[in-house]
Amino acid sequence: MRSVVVAAVLAAAYTAEAAPRQAITGSVIDGAGMPIEGAIVVGVEESATTGADGTFALSLGAEETQLVVTAPGYSTRVIELRDRKTLRIELSTASGAEVIDITGKAPERPAPKTYKLTSSDLRLLPGTANDALRAAQALPGVARLPYSFGGIVLRGTSPRDNVVYVDGIEVPFAFHFGGVTSFYPSMMLSGLTVSNGGLDPAYGRAQGGMASLTTREPRTDEWRTTGNIGLLDAGAMTEGPVKGGGIILGVRRSYFDIVAAPVAPEDIPLPNYLDAQVKASFGDPTKRGRITPMMFLSLDQISATTVDTTDMTEDESDIRAFFVRVAAPYKRQWRHLGLTITPWIGTNQLNFHSRTNGVHESFSRPSYQSGVRTDMTRDFTWGDLRWGLDLEGGHLGRYQAGFGHKGDKVHLENGETTVGWVDSAVWAESRLPLGERLALRPGARLDHYDLTNEWVFDPRLSLTARLTDAMTLRQTVGRYHQPPTPGDVDINGGNPRLESSYYDAASVGLDGEIGYGMSGSVTGYYSYGQRIGVKALPDDPNFAGLGGLGPTFELLLEKQLGLSFYRENLGRARNKGLELLLRYSSERWFGLLAYTLASAERTDNPRMGQLGWRPFELDQRHNINAAGSVALGKWRLGSRIHYTSGMPIALPLTGRLPDFFQLDFRADRKWPQCWGDVKLYFDIQNITNRRNIEGRTLDPTTGEIKDVPGLPIAPFIGLELVPN
Repeated sequence: MRSVVVAAVLAAAYTAEAAPRQAITGSVIDGAGMPIEGAIVVGVEESATTGADGTFALSLGAEETQLVVTAPGYSTRVIELRDRKTLRIELSTASGAEVIDITGKAPERPAPKTYKLTSSDLRLLPGTANDALRAAQALPGVARLPYSFGGIVLRGTSPRDNVVYVDGIEVPFAFHFGGVTSFYPSMMLSGLTVSNGGLDPAYGRAQGGMASLTTREPRTDEWRTTGNIGLLDAGAMTEGPVKGGGIILGVRRSYFDIVAAPVAPEDIPLPNYLDAQVKASFGDPTKRGRITPMMFLSLDQISATTVDTTDMTEDESDIRAFFVRVAAPYKRQWRHLGLTITPWIGTNQLNFHSRTNGVHESFSRPSYQSGVRTDMTRDFTWGDLRWGLDLEGGHLGRYQAGFGHKGDKVHLENGETTVGWVDSAVWAESRLPLGERLALRPGARLDHYDLTNEWVFDPRLSLTARLTDAMTLRQTVGRYHQPPTPGDVDINGGNPRLESSYYDAASVGLDGEIGYGMSGSVTGYYSYGQRIGVKALPDDPNFAGLGGLGPTFELLLEKQLGLSFYRENLGRARNKGLELLLRYSSERWFGLLAYTLASAERTDNPRMGQLGWRPFELDQRHNINAAGSVALGKWRLGSRIHYTSGMPIALPLTGRLPDFFQLDFRADRKWPQCWGDVKLYFDIQNITNRRNIEGRTLDPTTGEIKDVPGLPIAPFIGLELVPN
């Protein structure tokens, strides 16, 4: 019956006389107030698809009085337009509801398979402690890191080959120290998208993949404040209307160092962190445009103190890492033309200080970066054309080192060089429909790398074939260049003659709806890397002796800390694998199965006798994540199993570490109140307290091999106050 009503509404509107059209904007949310991406808002002549923030914009004639809103997994709604103010449309989860077929669905842009998690998904995945980037490690193609240490490793590439963006702004640190939690609170995010490979031409300077965080739009109806408290940290967020738009502010501070200090040994380093976020939104993208000024920062500190009882001297060390980003994205939408401009500026700071036997040592090297991205899309009857600019530059300051004795004036030594650069790129792509079920997306990117004075050209191609109404075939192929880091080309320790490296990559996959609330995907991939920068000098024996942990930490930190190593373009890489994802979701049940079969290999410097292919330090042949949860009365209970093959062991040891296995458990409870909800969760990781092995060391004097144990049972408990 509802389908007849919808058809009658649309038919009647078509008979009305033409009149001036009026822009309508709004957002589509679920029952929890979270934005729904990909919802379709249908008018008579125009339709719109919501973005990652749930917003949409389209123009309507004066005679149009209704909109039809539909989204996969939700009941369809017909909205009466009583006024033409900004709309806030809530969809309820479909539960045996009648399915209404809407014609005129927005065409899908050809692209490789990406994996998406909403803020609601984070509460359903055990073992993540409501953290978006930790949840990403449950997806196919994402490698597990020792101790859950911070970093993103996609399809066998190095952490330095992958990038993390927040609303199109690249950030240097994905996690706080130790990888306990990511730097952006999940309660201020609308979702996470992980692209394991096949990036479109708008993104470059990365030969791996990308994790993209999308922040929430602030509420503009009324003010509300949300708070949460857990074992490790506490945070608060407030949002509400301001003149011309809305604003959202958040702050979070850890206190684990304070709580653990009385019971932890004095020589155990205790980290603490602070992050803060501000985002505002003003204007209408269909009128004069919408601008969203934003700022976010992250500050980490880790300190340790050791007392020598023999001479009562005290040694201490302190490391601080800080970054901040300030941006003002602007979006303008005309009838057939869309424009997005994202200018940003920021700084990264790293400071180290230690005092050993009365001798002070310090080290710091700041960097300052800025950039601007432009993205324009023009719709045509035959498809669309998308193009833009990507500018990014920075300045790596002189390193400053201090040395001196207690009571003396510390002697400072300044580095002799600074490094400055401005990288620029132009890119374009086009969506070319070939019939009703086939679409092609050719694209290209032209980059100039200032540090190496190189011009590089990356052609890329994606093809999407809709085999059935439920199944889609996706294929991609392309080249992906990456420049060296500023530290790589620094004349003090680096190689000024080092040039860029690149991967040639291809993938083919099938994804779609299986039925009965289940969806799935299977993707095969292959990539071959050339001119990889490899060390021309032997590794530090202290790192090698860590039996896998040392090289892993070095891979994670070399880009973030600006480490300088002399490298040459002699290495090669090859990665191949198969990714499988099955997902089931209903009002009561949730299930996810992710499996990755992978192989990652490297060749190193032939001048040092390192010939032939070897397993990459982070190679994991099998990676399985199986998670599920069920609502039982007022509780939701869930569990997650995580299994991976053991990683290779670095020289002088050989072989692989034992396989990794972990069982997590999660319980959620919600108490509805007149003003909102009180939410409590228990997320217990490694509930069996299994002793996993994260590394092996070799004692150079005794020859004894010792195992480095992994994390024991780790309970995460949190309480949230969420107003309506």
